[in-house]
Amino acid sequence: DLITSPVRKILGLLRNPLLAAGAVLGVTFGFTDTINTYKNFEAAMSQVKSISGATEEQFAKLTAKAKEMGATTKFTAKESADAFNYTAIAGWKPEQMLDGIEGILSLAAASGEDLGKTSDIVTDALTAFRLKASDAMHFSDVLAQTAASANTNVGLMGETFKYVGAMAGTLGYSIEDVGLMVGLMANNIKGSMAGTQLNSIFTRLSTNTHGARDAIKELGINFFDSAGKARDLSDIIDELRAATAGYTDEQKVNLAN
Repeated sequence: DLITSPVRKILGLLRNPLLAAGAVLGVTFGFTDTINTYKNFEAAMSQVKSISGATEEQFAKLTAKAKEMGATTKFTAKESADAFNYTAIAGWKPEQMLDGIEGILSLAAASGEDLGKTSDIVTDALTAFRLKASDAMHFSDVLAQTAASANTNVGLMGETFKYVGAMAGTLGYSIEDVGLMVGLMANNIKGSMAGTQLNSIFTRLSTNTHGARDAIKELGINFFDSAGKARDLSDIIDELRAATAGYTDEQKVNLAN
């Protein structure tokens, strides 16, 4: 008598063998999914430990960080573990992995690129520009902002950096410098072709190949400053634009060549 009508209804439904089986199976499947998810995460982290050579203390920090990223980003803990794997394969040490993971996940989320490709872009470019893993978030911000304001995307910029990053880094150009150049070029040329062309410009001007540096010096423009450091390319282009204002199209093409 103490059992209310709604409760009796529920008890009656639960006596139905089909509904009871469904409830049990639902719990079972949910529990199985949880176990499998945990197993997949554990397997991924085990691989991270193997590839990175992390100590027990470092591994504990990596595991905690992957779980934190799984709770605070759009990516799961398993996907965060996968990102650690990609950086470990790239040669990053555990400390670098901890420093760089947030930048990688941030760029992947903003760009829509998969984690593997994003990890390659970040690890390769940071090395080329002689940056640290802790610079990953700043690097990611520059790429995301460039992609949002120019006719290009993170994947294409990654291809560009692959061809020009090493030379740009050697000349001391920052990621902001090259990001601006790539963004400006994107209306006409992008991806690997942009990287090849930009690398050619840097190489010819820095080594004076085919008299390229002499050609602009005749116009009163220096590629290197008095300390031997490569000058900002945007400054050089502005000076070239002013110096050739009276040139015909043919003269401009000849100088460009």
